[in-house]
Amino acid sequence: MAGPGTTFEGPIQSGTIKYATAASAANVGLAMLTQTVTLTENGATAVTAEVMLPYGSQIVDFHFDVTTAWNSGSSDTLSVGVAAAGTDYVSGVSTATAGRIAPTYTAAQLSAMANIGANTGVFITVTPVGTTATTGAVTVTVLYVQTVQLSQGAA
Repeated sequence: MAGPGTTFEGPIQSGTIKYATAASAANVGLAMLTQTVTLTENGATAVTAEVMLPYGSQIVDFHFDVTTAWNSGSSDTLSVGVAAAGTDYVSGVSTATAGRIAPTYTAAQLSAMANIGANTGVFITVTPVGTTATTGAVTVTVLYVQTVQLSQGAA
């Protein structure tokens, strides 16, 4: 069953001047989109959720909203990558304190986010270490731009 709204197959472009001329600059841009998932502690092991993005998208940022602090014995670390527990996009984010957490990115992570290519699955994982966590919830929002694709493999 389809949800509310309209589904598009291609990138959403906005603006009135697609190509620059001597008289005016181009002003067409691509719309930023989001997908959101919530991870909740499961009492024992790492928790992973997957978000699927269109081929060749650019990940702009991640919002990590810890609504209930994770409470395992040693640490509770969030990572984001192309596989469960991967660190391709984000690594080392603590979920032990409630609130919005702003990640920092390495140059390699920013490069990977610039064009995800065929890595359309984005895996978010919270890994508890120490005693079993009994609380914990984090809502993750992926902000991305679906880029214009000339053909599969071109970005």
